[in-house]
Amino acid sequence: MINTSLDSSNFYFLLAVFQGLLLAVFILIFRNRNIPNSYIATLIFLFSISLLHLVLESSIHAFNSKFPFPMEFGYSYGPLAYLHILHVKDPMRRFMKKDLLHFIPVLVLDIVLFTTLAWYARANMDWVYTNIPLIQTISLSMSGLAIIQFSIYTALIHRESKDTQSVLKDFVRVRKWLAILVTSWILIIGFLTIAIPIALGFVAKLDDNSEWLYIPLGVIMSLWIFIIGYLYLMKYAEVITNYMDKVKRFKFSRNELNEKKDELINALTQDELYKDPKLTVAKLAGKLGWPINSVSTMINESLQTNFNDLINHHRIAAFKQRVLEPESDKYSIWGLSQEAGFSSKASFYRAFKKETGMTPSDFIKSQS
Repeated sequence: MINTSLDSSNFYFLLAVFQGLLLAVFILIFRNRNIPNSYIATLIFLFSISLLHLVLESSIHAFNSKFPFPMEFGYSYGPLAYLHILHVKDPMRRFMKKDLLHFIPVLVLDIVLFTTLAWYARANMDWVYTNIPLIQTISLSMSGLAIIQFSIYTALIHRESKDTQSVLKDFVRVRKWLAILVTSWILIIGFLTIAIPIALGFVAKLDDNSEWLYIPLGVIMSLWIFIIGYLYLMKYAEVITNYMDKVKRFKFSRNELNEKKDELINALTQDELYKDPKLTVAKLAGKLGWPINSVSTMINESLQTNFNDLINHHRIAAFKQRVLEPESDKYSIWGLSQEAGFSSKASFYRAFKKETGMTPSDFIKSQS
């Protein structure tokens, strides 16, 4: 029997379902076919199916027993979002067999257990009608477990976002996407953390007042599909793709990129390569044993500067440190700048003014 009292709400929910399915297809087909896009498209698709299940369950009496097929995949949201972020952070990462362990709860609880109970209910409808509060208690308890799992994965996602250094400057924009995703999860978790205990407390009356739970949940799920789906499709899918392409040019994993960045900085600071007035990108690459384009890309994307500014920065730092030493007054400003690696007086004054906003003489006076 169809319940028509919620038709207006269900219409908008079904519209969100339709939009979600289209968004999933567009992200999967019309955006670059990479692993992170596949995860987010699958996530939006399953979220849409779950919303469809919510609509059908609230509109068709005893829907689960009449159609005993899993349409609720709450235990998959956390793993999909988490793996999406792992592959965004490390584009060289490949799907591994151990990643399947994340989906054991959805297989056991969302699919096998649900299907078993639904088929049992279909064969014992009299028992179902006399035990509706018990069935709803079991359902809400399973949702509670899903929220706990969801919360754990949200914490993992937040940790992955905050603990990761911005090896490339594009990761700053990627981190905005991660923050949006985490915020959306927190809002959903917050609502369900309040709603589920209340529903359990009034489970005997829930069947007659289900709209108080279903409508707010449907609104939240619909908004998530629209906002997250369109944001990703229109903006962040391109950001993530560009970021991944740049990382792949290095042919290094995420951890290797951090190590290579440190190696480059150590070569300049500890080995004092910047003091060589004839230092070039090619010469630095030779010292490091890297291809020239890898050195240039690392400096531009990871250190967010160019080769000349980077070398001048270290030379100016060395000059400022040297000029503050007691015996430095024995030497001229130009002599100290040559010691730091500058080969031209004009380039030294120009670089110093650019970095500090003052001339070398003004700097010395300010320190006095």
